[in-house]
Amino acid sequence: DLKLMISEGFQVLKTLGEGGYGRVYLVHHPELGIIAAKIMDNENFDQREWDAADILNKDQTHKFPFIVQNILARQFATSTVLLLEYANMGSLDNLIKKRKVFPLTIIRAILKQILEALRLMHSKGLIHRDIKGGNILLHSPPGTGRVFLKLADFGLVKVQQNKNIDQTTQMTVAGTTQFMPPELLIGVEGEEVKADSKVCI
Repeated sequence: DLKLMISEGFQVLKTLGEGGYGRVYLVHHPELGIIAAKIMDNENFDQREWDAADILNKDQTHKFPFIVQNILARQFATSTVLLLEYANMGSLDNLIKKRKVFPLTIIRAILKQILEALRLMHSKGLIHRDIKGGNILLHSPPGTGRVFLKLADFGLVKVQQNKNIDQTTQMTVAGTTQFMPPELLIGVEGEEVKADSKVCI
């Protein structure tokens, strides 16, 4: 990974995360600045992740603050590199583990921003299907004193071409089991539920 990034003109600053999905590094590029680089073996890369990002990022005149921006994707002989906006405060999952208890005002702010991210995705015919604390990142733009939540990881996204979330997609089992709504886990049929709307964070 390091040799690949250095050969492409990036300075690797540190490792941000590692798992079955691949590796994520904090990197610097003279033209792009400080960003995150997600590197996956080609067999683990799902084109849906980039397709969803392309749909979300089409309108470059208005960057939505609650979605991680995908900057560039490149495929090499054995791996695929996604260059992503860097969220400088880690994940919501890590914050919950540190803080344990939050004031109601903070909980409301968190939920509002998550719902805004989902509203945008659903308006563009996308279902995330893996909402959990580890896929919700936090970012504080330097000098603002503000914190934004950013929805990340679109590897399990379902794209609806007509932007109508059909019943079959709503009830398709996908995502991280412990965060799924009970309707998906027990296979209830005929339940009018959007898969993203009843997750456990």
